[in-house]
Parts: sequence; structure tokens; C-alpha cells
Amino acid sequence: MTSKLVLNREKPYPLGCYIDYDRTLVVRAVFGKNDSCGITLYPKDSNKKPLKIEIPASFKRGDIYSVRVSGISDLAGYVSYNYFSDGDVFCDPYAKQFFGLEKFGKDVSDDQIRAKLDNKADFKTSRDTFDWKGDEHSFIPYEDSLVYLLHVRGFTKSPSSGVTASKRGTFKGILEKIDHLKALGVTAVELMPAYEMNEIENPYKQSDKRSMRKTAVKSELLYSKDGSISNKNSVKLKLNFWGYKKGYYFAPRTAYCENPDNAENEFKEFIKTMHQNGLEVIMQFYFDEHENGTLIMDALRFWRCTYHVDGFHLKGKSIPVRLITNEPLFTDIKIWNKWFDYGSIFEGKTPQVRLLADYNNAFLYNSRRFLKSDDNSVQDFFKSMIASGTDHGVINYICDYEGFRLADLVSYEHKHNEENGENNKDGSDNNLSWNCGIEGRTRKHDILDLRKKQIKNILTMLFLSQGTPMIFSGDEFGNSQDGNNNPYCQDNETGWVDWKAMDKNPDILDYVKFLTGLRFKYRILHEKTPFRLMDHISCGYPDLSCHGREAYRPDLSGYSHMLGMLYCGLYEKDEPFIYVCFNMNWTNQEIALPKLPDGYKWSVLSDTDSRNLKPDRSKTRQKDGLNVTSEDKEMFTELMADRSVRIYISEKDPSFSRKNKTKRKAK
Repeated sequence: MTSKLVLNREKPYPLGCYIDYDRTLVVRAVFGKNDSCGITLYPKDSNKKPLKIEIPASFKRGDIYSVRVSGISDLAGYVSYNYFSDGDVFCDPYAKQFFGLEKFGKDVSDDQIRAKLDNKADFKTSRDTFDWKGDEHSFIPYEDSLVYLLHVRGFTKSPSSGVTASKRGTFKGILEKIDHLKALGVTAVELMPAYEMNEIENPYKQSDKRSMRKTAVKSELLYSKDGSISNKNSVKLKLNFWGYKKGYYFAPRTAYCENPDNAENEFKEFIKTMHQNGLEVIMQFYFDEHENGTLIMDALRFWRCTYHVDGFHLKGKSIPVRLITNEPLFTDIKIWNKWFDYGSIFEGKTPQVRLLADYNNAFLYNSRRFLKSDDNSVQDFFKSMIASGTDHGVINYICDYEGFRLADLVSYEHKHNEENGENNKDGSDNNLSWNCGIEGRTRKHDILDLRKKQIKNILTMLFLSQGTPMIFSGDEFGNSQDGNNNPYCQDNETGWVDWKAMDKNPDILDYVKFLTGLRFKYRILHEKTPFRLMDHISCGYPDLSCHGREAYRPDLSGYSHMLGMLYCGLYEKDEPFIYVCFNMNWTNQEIALPKLPDGYKWSVLSDTDSRNLKPDRSKTRQKDGLNVTSEDKEMFTELMADRSVRIYISEKDPSFSRKNKTKRKAK
């Protein structure tokens, strides 16, 4: 350490490193109990040597070293820094931007990853000069929301995306797809981890006691077809394409920026533009079980204040849930997790606004089981369809980043993850999928037609459920991953969205738009409060009722594969009745049409089967010992095709008034 340097004690918080307004260096960092620790400053001029400053233990309180350093010659000439401790080099976990990770998929040693040195003495670079004018945060209630989950790089990296070449796989690439998102009715975009990290898993890099990566080998990377990466010495490395790992939680991913040097402003522009188009941005954060709770809280506060994000999806085992849910800064944003202990959090009080939400994988399992005609599935399916909360939201989905894509769910019964290089042992074996008769690709039209019908069937389940629907990018037009249900390491056509599928499956995309339009047109299909399943306004109908081969008599037995759900529009002023009939039997079935109020009749709004089958009207049925024809209004039935979903809507019957006039004349 140079004798010219003067070290003075500094307050320990907030953690981080910067050049202060008085042109002194402030360092606040956690080093723990170490013999030798400090900071290395790297100059902008490559011909100039780095400056290494050791910080004595006398400046330590707890495990935090806090010091103000003056006397550094040409301090403004230093642009980056790293910490060192007992010979190990590591990055400041509180740094706001990094150099060295600009190229996605490049293996970089820790001493090559350097934190940007914030210079508060430079007014232009230290102050947040980004123009946030026009940015407005508007909380969209869960009942009015549609979530779209995407991987920033995978969403537009494929040339088929049509995105400007320099913007493919970036935040700006998402902006070029805003029209597509809005046409779907999306209200919130959820980003898989988009904070800074080194995505290469190098087995020759070992973690030290601070869980920071220690360099043991530098690698020249060679990409292999199986998704793995090797260096010139044939060391096999893994690419963590998804990014569920420890990272630098205060910095946006530079590799997801068109101009990595301007990552902070580029991400701010992304958020602002999304907000101006009525789209919320929810950030996923993965924290491992050893992560410090203080850092987690600091990071979430930082993203809320600095980048104006609209919420967080928390992933990991040791999340400080009580701290997060009690944070005053988070009283107007969404917080998602697998589940919350709502009784403990709310202590019996119902919040005015639902902020928290469960990411409900029960819907995924129950709808998939019902779709493929499993026994003992109809009751669980119905429970998932009406699941909602008075104090929290419920996020429903049929596909996530883990597991089959929607197109593969109906095309494969077994995972095909060989290209991951793990002998097909990775990924879930519990996919609850059915290939409709042939595994994988086929040219048989009857198989292809059945697969499309099944896709539309389960999409109907999702969008007409009472929870908030979430779709994974590309599922809206049948994007496939060729049976790979765990493409976590596939930075290629497998892991990227194939936008050519949109031209191949325009009917699937149109059907999604139809469903979102239907859901948000009628309040009865996206209620704020759970259904009571009773006539609580004395209108003659329950708010929601179930039906089967006979009206109001659903078959919920273990062998049932059919269910009718009647949504009563009278509970929302003068909305129509909507009747959704699910026949997941492998044979045609008759289902009852409940009687409507006088002057109204049923009209078919949509049918996932195009055959428009009709029942045999010559048949009679026994009811209470009397012969009753199927023309009787109470017993009116319709024939549904196998594995199909039909939606009816009530409309005024013009013949009703004419019939009444005829009766009056007869009298």
C-alpha cells in the first residue's frame, strides 16, 4: 500500500464501493475473518498498473470493512475494481454494473470480471439522469391480469423472430414484440433471471467460503451439439442457459443489452417503454439457501427504486418472506412464490389489495390429468378451475420453463433430453403427457388434428379458470422443443422460440386471442372473489353450477371424464350466461343444456371439434317414472365429440315473443 494513501473510518452501510463527491474512495464490504483483504483498482489506461489497497482489520466492524481512502493519484482514471481476500479475487456483490460478461456463453475467470466503479464526483455519471417522465406504475389486479413468461435471450434470438439482428436476444428485442404481446391481451411480462451472472458452469472452478468463484482454468470454448461446451483441453463445461444460479443481484444482464456499456439506461428504457404500453414487468430472482437475507432485501429494494419494476417472483429455499411481505416499499407491487403462510402474514386480516400470489402448480397437474382422461381427475380439475383467494392471487399455468412445451405435451409421452449430455437422466419423468398415438413428429392428419384439438382443450381450461392465467412464450402458437423437457443448457434452436411455428399454427394463435377476448369481455369469467356455488342474490341460479348428462347432476365419480360449468351472468348486471362443456372421454357423449330464463336460448360460441354432432332426438328418457322426450327443456341434451370442449352463450330468442302472441290469441 502506497504511503501517500490515508485511510479513515467510514460508516458500514450502505454496502458497496464508489468515488465520493470529495474525490475519495469509499469501500464498504463483507470480508469476514481474513488475514489479508482489500480492493484492487483497475485503470482505464491498460498501460497503467492496477492499484492494490489493503484494508487493515482496525476498520472492521463485525464482518464489514468500511473505510474512506484519500490520497489516490488520478483517482478518476480508475474505472473498475475487484475485492481480494487471502489470495482470492472476487467481485463486489453490490456492484451496479460489470465488465467482462458482455458476451453470452463466454467462460470468464473471476479476475476478468470487474465491477464498474461508480464515480459520484462526476456529476454526469453519478446522478440518475435517465428521463423517467411518462413512466407510470399502474397496479393491475390479479383478476384482470394475463402473465406471459419468457427468457430474454430465447424469446427473440432465433432469426425467425424477425427482430433486428443487433437486438435479437435482448431487452430491446422484447420491445419489438410488444404488438404481439398486446394482441394476445398480455398485461404482465415475467422475465426469467435477467440479473448479471457468469452462465458457464466450469467444474474446474471451485467455490470458496464466500460462495464466490475461484479461477483454476481458463477456457477456449467449443460448442457441442449436446448443449455442452468444451475448451481446447477437452474440459467439458456446461452452459446454464436459464440462469437459475447465484449472480450479481444489483446489475441487469449486460449480455441481454444491445449496448452492454449502457446496460443501466437500456434496462430503464425497456421498463419505461413496457409501462407506456400498459405492460407490467415481473422479475424472477433465484437465491440459494446460503444467501444473506440482508443482501436479498437490499437487492429487491434497489430494483424497485432504481428500475421501477412491478414485482418479483422469488425462487429459492431460504427467502426472508416475513421481511419482504412487511416491507413498506412493496405495498404496491406483486410478490410471487410457490406458497405463502397467509394466516401468519395477515394474522386474520384481509388486505385491501391482493399483492401476494401462489404460483399454482396444482392447476398444471390437475388439468393435464383431466386432459388425458385419467380416472379420479374430474373433482381435482374442478377445484383447480375455481381456485381463488380473498387475500391473495393464484397464478395458473399448464406449462412452465420446466417440463414439456404445450405442443410437446400432446406429442410426446417420454422426455427426449439426450442432447443435454446427461444420458436423458435429467428433467422430470412425471410429465402427465399423451402423444395422441405416435411419439414425436408425424404426418398423419388424424394425429395432428387430435393434437391441435387437445391444445385448444387445455387452453380453454386455463383461460376460463378463475385464477390468473400464465402462458410460456411460444406456447400460444405451438412452439416445440422436440421433446426436450429440460433445455436449461440449450442456447440454440431447441431453447429459442421458433417463430416459424406461428405461420404453421395460425389457428392456435387465433384461438388464444379468442379466449383472452372472451375472458376479459365478461366479468363473470374473471371474478375478484371466489364463487359461492349458490344462489346468493336470489335470481334463480347459482353464480356457478356444475352439470353432466343431466342438468345440475354432475358426475364427479372416479370414472367420470365429463363436466359442464354454467357461469351465471345475472351476477354481473346483465351479462349473458356462459356454459362450458368438457368431454374428455374417448367417445362421443351427451351433455345436458341447463334451462335458461324465458326468452333466451343457447348459441354455440366455439367448439374445439369441428364436426358439430347432433344427438338422436327420437330417444326418450325415464324421469321420475315418466317418459320424457329429449325435447323437454329441462332434459335438453347436446352430443359432444370425443375429447372436445364446447362453449355456449345465451342470447335472446326472437321466436319466444311470437310463441307468446300465438298462445294469447288461442286463449
